[in-house]
Amino acid sequence: MNRWLSVLAFLFSLGYFFVAAIEDEGYDEGKERYSSSTVGLLKLLKLEQKFVENLIANEESETIKAYLFSIDYKKNQSPEERLEYVSNPLSAFSLVRRTHEDLPKWNKQFQKEMELTNKVVLDELVAYIPDSQDFLEAALGIQRIERIYDLRIDDLAKGILQDKQYSIRFTFRDRLAMGHLMFKQGDFLAAAKWYRMASKLEPKEDNKILNKILGDPTDILKLQYLKALFVYASVFSGDSQNNDEALAKVEKKFADIGNVDIDEFYLKLTKPENDIELEKQLYETQRPSTDFEKGCHGEFQSKSRLTCSYNHTTTPFLRLAPLKMEEVSRNPYIVMYHDVLYDSEIEVLKGQSDGFSNGFADEKNGSIIRDIVARHVWWSEESPIRERINQRIIDMTGLNISITEKIQVANYGLGTYFKPHFDYTSDGFQTPEVSTLGDRLVSVLFYASDVAQGGATVFPELKISIFPRIGSAIWWYNLYNNGTSDTRSKHSVCPVIQGDRWTLTMWIHLFPQMFKAPCLI
Repeated sequence: MNRWLSVLAFLFSLGYFFVAAIEDEGYDEGKERYSSSTVGLLKLLKLEQKFVENLIANEESETIKAYLFSIDYKKNQSPEERLEYVSNPLSAFSLVRRTHEDLPKWNKQFQKEMELTNKVVLDELVAYIPDSQDFLEAALGIQRIERIYDLRIDDLAKGILQDKQYSIRFTFRDRLAMGHLMFKQGDFLAAAKWYRMASKLEPKEDNKILNKILGDPTDILKLQYLKALFVYASVFSGDSQNNDEALAKVEKKFADIGNVDIDEFYLKLTKPENDIELEKQLYETQRPSTDFEKGCHGEFQSKSRLTCSYNHTTTPFLRLAPLKMEEVSRNPYIVMYHDVLYDSEIEVLKGQSDGFSNGFADEKNGSIIRDIVARHVWWSEESPIRERINQRIIDMTGLNISITEKIQVANYGLGTYFKPHFDYTSDGFQTPEVSTLGDRLVSVLFYASDVAQGGATVFPELKISIFPRIGSAIWWYNLYNNGTSDTRSKHSVCPVIQGDRWTLTMWIHLFPQMFKAPCLI
């Protein structure tokens, strides 16, 4: 066990701080979580802006000035600026946190302090703030980005994402909230890292008005930082077998430690020479990356002997207007087409977002609250654009499309991802169409946006990564020629680091290919 953490483990920590888990009883999984899509985050940003608009007439008030400062309010943002704001995970998390944690407190203060004519309007807006599950999902999204892309929490907090420095950084309260939520999840190492980063901003970012309205979290930071370090050190050293045992020891042995002792040890802990040593020890353990994570990093080598060409043979129409085709894999067959989805079509697709619902990777299992993969809608209405897209799919694949096959439009959010999975029937999961149309023979995925960082489609078994490129599409077989499952088709979606990921997906089923490709049946 390292010297500094050993000393910490055996000399200090403080009473057991229990953060209650979210009760699942009665929780509505159909409720939109703002953090699950950029569309939702834009709605939340609009809600905050409406709140500001109802206060702006009194902006000379010191309280309102403090509030506007705390949210870094900017007037007259363009739609592009708002989208860029919510597409950054740091500002997206900060938006969810401050509307969930801070907005009710500000509203209470404004209602008490000022003669507002629109108090009812403010109350109505506050009624739509993110709930505790949404707040937790936002934190888990940040954690997912950190883990999958092997980022340092120190860099994340400072606005550095994959060696790219952004102007946005986590505030003191953002860092503290991440520490609390990681503590609640039992990830005491991550909690200690976030508390450590919060301690570095503690003297600078809060002022008297903010502390008066939002509360002064200084003491709880000291308490939680030391506890997180103690629990991690106790388990890491073998002094405790698990986190629960370590927490119980904290409660039993150190509940009576006074604030003076806490302050004294905290000051020693945060001295530059001690902090440098502690940083080394907190980051000394490296977790090996999975194939999925390597794919998200873009570490896979490109396949050799693959070609780019114009496809003019799949359908007669392509003789007049061939499509740009890039081979991704020959066995199994995966191909990418370029410039097959147009800007005008993409705008129509995004207009479907009013009917979005939550998309899950797993079947409902008892009372467990499932992670939302993305917000999506099934596009089944007949329209000229949908017919053109259907024909383009036929031109790319050469297969038949049943009139009952729908198109899925999806938008991803803060750290949302799709874990490695199969599109064909597997693990007892069946789509409603399987009984009438057969299993999912082919998956066709259109990219309806560019993504600045992250958001790749990864085939971990094949060591293939495909990064989104607006207007492009990929398709692959999920089944062998005899209709049996091809496990090599396992694929996943990496979380977006920076950007707005929109996709359009169609699954082509087996039975309609009876006359087009009879050997498949």
